[in-house]
Amino acid sequence: MYRIVLFCMFALTASPTLAGDQPKDQETDRLMQVLRDEIAREDCLWRESLERLSNQTSDEQQKIAGLVAYFCSQKNRERIVQGATTEDLVRHEVAQYDQLGAQERAIAIGRQIRNLRERRLP
Repeated sequence: MYRIVLFCMFALTASPTLAGDQPKDQETDRLMQVLRDEIAREDCLWRESLERLSNQTSDEQQKIAGLVAYFCSQKNRERIVQGATTEDLVRHEVAQYDQLGAQERAIAIGRQIRNLRERRLP
């Protein structure tokens, strides 16, 4: 589901660029950057999860997934809270929810990796 949404966002925003036209406005540039950041985070989550989440218990996986999500979400977090003041709680709250979503995604990736490895073993 997540990949389908990313693909749709990419198709809608990249079609003028792929056709040879330059992005028309600042919003398109911003949306393209958000899309690039999301793709980079997904790649980072997979790489780090492959490296760290293979043989841990579920409690250990949750702690490690939090660290992986924090590491991989740095650009996204900076983009969300960019220009926010300490009183701007909404942006900080959105960054926290984004962090939780990334952590859940890292846990899911860890489960997928474990399931794939278990299928390989006789």
